[in-house]
Amino acid sequence: MGRCGVSIGFALTELIMLDARIRDYDEGVYWATIRALARGEPMFSAVFASSPPAFYYAVLPFYLAVHSLASLRAGVLLLCLTGLAATYVLGRLLAGDLGGLVAVLLATTTSVYWHESTVLQADGPSVALSTVAVTLSVVALRTEGWRRDALAAAAGMALAFSVGTKFFGVVAALPIAIVLLGASRARGRLLTAAVLGGVFGLLILLLPVIGSPEAAYKQLIVSHLRAGEVLHLGIGRNIGYLGLRHELPLEALGLGGALLALIRRDRSVVMPLAWAFLALIAFLAYEPIFPHHLVLLTPSLALLAAVGVANARAMSRPAFVIAAILIAGTAAVGGAFDAREAQRTLAPDLHDVEMTTAVRAHGQPDDYWFSDNAYAVSAADRNIPGPLVDTSGQLTAAGLLTVNDLERTRVRYDVKWILADNGRLERVPGFHAWVLAHFHPVESLGGGAIIYER
Repeated sequence: MGRCGVSIGFALTELIMLDARIRDYDEGVYWATIRALARGEPMFSAVFASSPPAFYYAVLPFYLAVHSLASLRAGVLLLCLTGLAATYVLGRLLAGDLGGLVAVLLATTTSVYWHESTVLQADGPSVALSTVAVTLSVVALRTEGWRRDALAAAAGMALAFSVGTKFFGVVAALPIAIVLLGASRARGRLLTAAVLGGVFGLLILLLPVIGSPEAAYKQLIVSHLRAGEVLHLGIGRNIGYLGLRHELPLEALGLGGALLALIRRDRSVVMPLAWAFLALIAFLAYEPIFPHHLVLLTPSLALLAAVGVANARAMSRPAFVIAAILIAGTAAVGGAFDAREAQRTLAPDLHDVEMTTAVRAHGQPDDYWFSDNAYAVSAADRNIPGPLVDTSGQLTAAGLLTVNDLERTRVRYDVKWILADNGRLERVPGFHAWVLAHFHPVESLGGGAIIYER
């Protein structure tokens, strides 16, 4: 009953956020990308994509059903709810009914998972799928017959889809390996089934890559490596994000739960602890990192806290009371941050409203636009060419977005309009001279934004 109440409460609060204003720059990029795919433009060869293909094709049906950002966010929410169900099952298998409840309560109230569950980004769905993969591996060990091998294969496939959604998903390979290697019998068979499932999943994911492997490599690998090399913000930035106030309570609770379980020699802590450790290493090592990437740590920390509560309950009543108070406090802190974000996000963004209205007032519905505000163009139901859906600064810094790219795409798509809003286009070397050579300004907007017409 408790888990149902938590899940229903989470779903209801998230449903309110489906029609909220833009919550991250990436939302506009993903929205424009999915619009391009819906028009029939092929991924990688025509549509730039810096994330693996699974996420796009997972939410594309939602957009085809209802052409809106809310429908895409609903797809994300459905995936993240699946991840929460897996979190409960995994917590229950590791630490009993109470452990399942604790794990899902902490996951739903932590601000980063709550945020990522209705934001059009790949991170939340990737973490959800990796949690499903780990859960399937644990369930496989408790099953007999052909279902045992089938569940191991499904775990491998789910892991492949997690990695195919966001490369960070690969960290779940370690807990899956620990689980399967810990089987009392037929370890080799289980591992083989998991590997075969993973290979099958990867072959499915490679289908969009086959037509343009070089472009896919450049967009998926080179863009991130070069951005990390050029920006090189240092590990201090990553460590600083770990110290964000709204994340510290769960981090401390997970650490405390792990220490208590280790002191009591509870072997159930090994898998989530290894998962959390590898996720932490990945978070600290990757550049450029952003706060929403902290969602990578959420499932393992929630599970560590659940294992800790189970051990506190086994120790003594006072220890259990203290653990319960800490759990309630952590959930309350997360819920308070969630409420503040909801209040802030549900208020209209007057700047984006102005940008969207201005774009809608110019040109024809089938005209193509360049813009560094993909959200406003998509919200106005206008199109951005597939190769230029992403104008982020890290692409410019990495040398992967130049005026030559702009000119080549302008000619190919007969681009008639440009909305230069937040400075990202202005930072492309030579942009100002190029835009004045081919376009002329027709309207100045708030925040220094300008609409150009050819």
